[in-house]
Amino acid sequence: MQAFLDRDNNSHWEIECKKVAYSFHKFGILIVRDPRVQHEDNEKYIDMVESYFESVGQKYYNGENLVDMRPELSFQTGVTPESTEKARNHEAIAASLPEEHKPLTLYPLEPDAKWRFFWPIGDRPIEINNDLPKVIPEEFPEWEEKMDCWGNHMINAAITAA
Repeated sequence: MQAFLDRDNNSHWEIECKKVAYSFHKFGILIVRDPRVQHEDNEKYIDMVESYFESVGQKYYNGENLVDMRPELSFQTGVTPESTEKARNHEAIAASLPEEHKPLTLYPLEPDAKWRFFWPIGDRPIEINNDLPKVIPEEFPEWEEKMDCWGNHMINAAITAA
């Protein structure tokens, strides 16, 4: 990514762009190391999120009410516990694909085993009804700052890669 960011002083930036395209075409994924991002930001984010999920998981398994959960808003903000979401069933689509393009495994029909926390990043377009509240866990006063910081790093890297 550095070659692209410094393209005015680097003649190899187009080669790096071709590597990005190749990675998406061949593997369907791109791993980005953005030189604009400080490793400490990642550590702060990861540490906070790990602490959050450790504490909320303990509450959940003890039968306590999760105040950060919003099922009435279809879990589109705040925390979503494990086994709540279910992947869409795309077996019919997969069956219609030529053999060389079929997935290696069938789509799981069992509920998703991971937890997640939905946090909106950036300004919403004016035409979008933005009536979903940001859920900020009260035990983590730095939540908004760290979530926005890391989310904006991800968005900036994705925009640059695109």
